[in-house]
Amino acid sequence: MVSRQTSIVNMVINAFRPLFLISLALAILAFVTPLAVRPGSMESAIKASAVLTASWVAIVVYAFAKFKRRGLWFLLGTPLIGFWFFVLFVIAWGCAHNMKACP
Repeated sequence: MVSRQTSIVNMVINAFRPLFLISLALAILAFVTPLAVRPGSMESAIKASAVLTASWVAIVVYAFAKFKRRGLWFLLGTPLIGFWFFVLFVIAWGCAHNMKACP
């Protein structure tokens, strides 16, 4: 019985690491993509970042379903994911309050 529990724990650990690294890679790519492009193609870069963010959210939801409390580790990428949403919110807020502040 002990060896069966050990093998289940090993399977969970082996599934956790690659998924966690993929989650971090997606968060980093979603953050870096708009920074790496020229200002002229910023709209397409933000769209690509949104697709990467949606993929990250799907992985985090799956991680919470599969790993329960250990899924909290997947939230380490949240600041990277939330950065561009915050930037877009600040731009929209500025435009709503002062039309001359719009880019």
